[in-house]
Order: sequence, then structure tokens, then C-alpha cells
Amino acid sequence: MNRRATVIAVTIVVNACLWGFAILMSAHTLRGTGAYQEIQHILGGCTATSLVVVGGGLAAVAKKSKAGD
Repeated sequence: MNRRATVIAVTIVVNACLWGFAILMSAHTLRGTGAYQEIQHILGGCTATSLVVVGGGLAAVAKKSKAGD
């Protein structure tokens, strides 16, 4: 497997793990409450982190492919 494919695969797996964490924490927070205000910060933080991880990973891939050309 080449380095570019590895970076893309790792980026996707890390992003999936972050969203899995968000879902688990939301379920834990909502246990018995039903209040959206309690989970909006968890979901918002995970959304921002997801954008940074995926954006950073794909930017790194693009930068490396330009350097390799």
C-alpha cells in the first residue's frame, strides 16, 4: 500500500472513531434526560474536530502529491 492510500485510510478511520465517540457520549448524556442542550456542545465539538482531521489529512495528501510530482 502506498503512502497516499495509507494517509487517506487513516484519515477515514480516525474520523469514524471521532463520530463513534460523539454518538456514545450523546447516548450517555441523554440517558434519562431528553435535553438537546446537553449534547449540542459534544456534537459541535466533534463536528469541528472532524472537519480539522479530515481537512488536515486531505491537505497533507495534496501537499505530498504536489511535492512528489
